[in-house]
Order: sequence, then C-alpha cells, then structure tokens
Amino acid sequence: MDINDISSVTPFFTFDPLQGEDVSVLVGLLNSCHDGVDQLGEIDQRCPTYAEKLSHQGASFSKGRGDVSWDDATIIFVALRCTEEDGSPSEPLDRGISMERLGRFPANNGNSIEYLRNHLIPEEPGDLGVQLLAQLDGGLRTETVGHEHLSIGFGGMILHGWLTPQEVPKMRSYLEKSVWKVDKNEPFDGGVREIVRHLLILLKSAEKRQLGVLMRRH
Repeated sequence: MDINDISSVTPFFTFDPLQGEDVSVLVGLLNSCHDGVDQLGEIDQRCPTYAEKLSHQGASFSKGRGDVSWDDATIIFVALRCTEEDGSPSEPLDRGISMERLGRFPANNGNSIEYLRNHLIPEEPGDLGVQLLAQLDGGLRTETVGHEHLSIGFGGMILHGWLTPQEVPKMRSYLEKSVWKVDKNEPFDGGVREIVRHLLILLKSAEKRQLGVLMRRH
C-alpha cells in the first residue's frame, strides 16, 4: 500500500488543543473512584481550572462522583479540550494536510502515533521520547491504566492520551534533535519521517499557543 493511500482506513484520529497541566491529577481522581475511594469532591482544590470548566457545563462534584452521570472519558474530554470564553471549541492546531495525514495513516487502524512507537528506534530504550509517545497514544487506555473507563466515551469517542503544555516542547525537541533512527523493516518507506514531519507542525502550533495535545479516535 502506498503511504498516500488512505481510502481503506476508517477510524480518524484527532489531535485537539489541550488546556492545563493537571491532567495526571484529574486522571488520579477518576481512578480513585474505581478503586472504591471517591475523591472527586476535591477537584475544586486540586484541579480548579478543570473544575470550573466542568461546572460551566453542568458537572459539579461537590458531593463526589455520584453527582454526575457522565462517563469518565466525557469528563476528561470536556475538562481538557481547549475552549473559547463562550465555551466553543478553540481553533484547531492545524487546518491543513498535517491533521489529515496524522488522522488517517494507512497502517495500525490508521494510528500514526502507534506506527511511530513501533518503527522509531529511540536513542535510548525507554527514553523521554518513548515515554511521551506512549502517553500521547495510550495514557488513557488499558495499556496504561488497566481499564477502559477513561478511554471509551459517549457517541463512540475513544480517548488515547495527552501531552501537557510543558511536555509539548520536550516532544518537539526530541523529534528534532535526538539521535533516533528508523526501523529498516518499517512497512511504509518513509513512513516514520512523514509522521514526524507532520507531528512537528502540530507540536509547534501547540507550543506557540502554550497548549497541550489531546489524542482521540472517532
């Protein structure tokens, strides 16, 4: 299959602008509920920015998780996705070919970041770049948290993972400067470098706006 042939790939992956640095805190609060300890009543103190956004959408956790019927993935999506003052979605990180190329790559069910994880050879095993790619692709999925509650949401939405605004320049710097290599057996000639090129466009856009990245599938 040619790298430009995307007609047979059905899922589409979106890379939304993300606000806030307290993603891990929010994930921890939601996970605590599944461990039998409901700590979501602490969200106002521990994640005030996210708590305010959720409250504006009618989700208040003053009495804990039982106050809100939304699934966990929807809570995360509403809290993290960057919005304007009126609540409308913010400008996307890219309106050109990069979002399309990353959104429908002709391998791994269209998942360009998974392809990168499989065929980019890092400078060091388990280095920062490997960790950040894993967090972007799988930070909210079973491979990381052990269940699907944080990933599968209403209307067929599937959240994958994230990069915070502080992590975006680290990911960008790694892809630009680190001595990583390409798997000589990658199935699509030039695939890794094609993905890196388009991912850098998104990362530079996010860095310029001091935003993170939220990856989802639909």
